[in-house]
Amino acid sequence: MKKFELTILGTNAAYPAHGRFTSAQAVNYDNTIFIVDACEGLQIRTQQYKISPNKVQAVFISHLHGDHIFGLPGYLHSLNMNSRTKALTLYGPKGLAKYVESCLNVTQSHLQFDLSIEEFDPSIPNTLYNSEVLQISSFPLDHRIPCMGFLFQEQIPSYNIRVEKIGEYKLTIDEIKTAKNGTNIIRDDQIIPFEEVVIPKPYPRSYAYCSDTAYNLSLYNYINKVQVIYHETTYTQEFAELAYERKHSTSVEAATMALNINAQTLITGHYSPRYKYVDDIITEAKAIFPNTIKGYDGMIYKLPKNEG
Repeated sequence: MKKFELTILGTNAAYPAHGRFTSAQAVNYDNTIFIVDACEGLQIRTQQYKISPNKVQAVFISHLHGDHIFGLPGYLHSLNMNSRTKALTLYGPKGLAKYVESCLNVTQSHLQFDLSIEEFDPSIPNTLYNSEVLQISSFPLDHRIPCMGFLFQEQIPSYNIRVEKIGEYKLTIDEIKTAKNGTNIIRDDQIIPFEEVVIPKPYPRSYAYCSDTAYNLSLYNYINKVQVIYHETTYTQEFAELAYERKHSTSVEAATMALNINAQTLITGHYSPRYKYVDDIITEAKAIFPNTIKGYDGMIYKLPKNEG
């Protein structure tokens, strides 16, 4: 089973506090790393938690509030100072290119690597990255400014053949290829269902990142049955009215969302600086959705086998 691992680099909202940096994560799939959001001091966190700069393929920005992008110029500068030559792609909402280019121009920073910036409309779903093993797409979130979440979906392109069936059915190379593609083998006098000769595919693993968003059931349309969801839990339920005004979610709302979309695991985060400790947030969420995991800076979570 390929590595599918999440490292949380920051879990605070608004500004760094109580030892927590603001929003940033690193998703490692099969030793290719994707940075999600860019907290202040991102270069510090990636060094501290041993996120290899040479394995970073792309950076995904959910929206243009400062606690999600202020660390991006510094991170790019650090990559440059450490002699990166591999190309890097940034994905985010409209306005990201203007922000990055302005920072680079004003500071007269000249990158030694190619930087591509792909902008998307956060109000509609988009496919951002696609390979044989992983697809990354965006979906709209309900925040004060245009904001998108990200869905990482494992791709399992073909079946594996049962070795013992090759001799039993005297399969040719072409027939093996046919079965691995999920197609029945047709002979003059026989049809061999592909299920007879292949190992069943495992359920693909999936991870959804919901940064800043009000409680909105439209997420069901995009991430229903996601295996693991990181959903902001900015406030306890005591501040539900404030959450509504600021387009954020409470612990109860995040847990209810995880329940409604049939997720297997909820990871909390984006805690308001008003909380030095977040035990009450976790307790409230667990009361609704028992398989809630407290997100914290430095947390490493390995996505387990998906039981479907």
